[in-house]
Amino acid sequence: MKKVVWIQVLLLFCTFYSLQGQGVFRQAGLRAGYTGGLFFQSASPSGNADAGVMALLSFRTNGLQLTGMKIFYDNALSEIIPDLFAGWGYGAHAGFITEYLTVYEKKDYYYKTERLCPLIGIDVWGTLEYRFREMPLAVSLNIKPFFEVGLPSFFRLMPADLGISVSYMF
Repeated sequence: MKKVVWIQVLLLFCTFYSLQGQGVFRQAGLRAGYTGGLFFQSASPSGNADAGVMALLSFRTNGLQLTGMKIFYDNALSEIIPDLFAGWGYGAHAGFITEYLTVYEKKDYYYKTERLCPLIGIDVWGTLEYRFREMPLAVSLNIKPFFEVGLPSFFRLMPADLGISVSYMF
């Protein structure tokens, strides 16, 4: 009797595990652009589109930023090109940069050594992604406009952070 119960539990576990993994795709890759770096994303089917999350570790101005985003993919362009996907999303980032120059009340202040400037910001994401059928590779042209606030006191608006990404899909 115990053997039958263990076999049923094992079969039930295997069934749940296989159901959980259906339709989930993950990508890891490189992004080249103003905020270039390494990214990882995971998405699964949700209604008419794919929904997921993306994490981007970027390096700019001798600093480091971590961006987290909620993303959505749609293959509305499938009539034109079957493997072309449009994506959009939103999120936030936090990190630091190092600078010699600080602008405060329209005056430039230069420092002899680099200053660490912590920052936080809001991001938006838009992309056109082509996924190759023959190999687990995706190439995308993306834009990631952002607004950020940093210390000691600066605001930065980047309306056109264009980038190209190459990723491995698994």
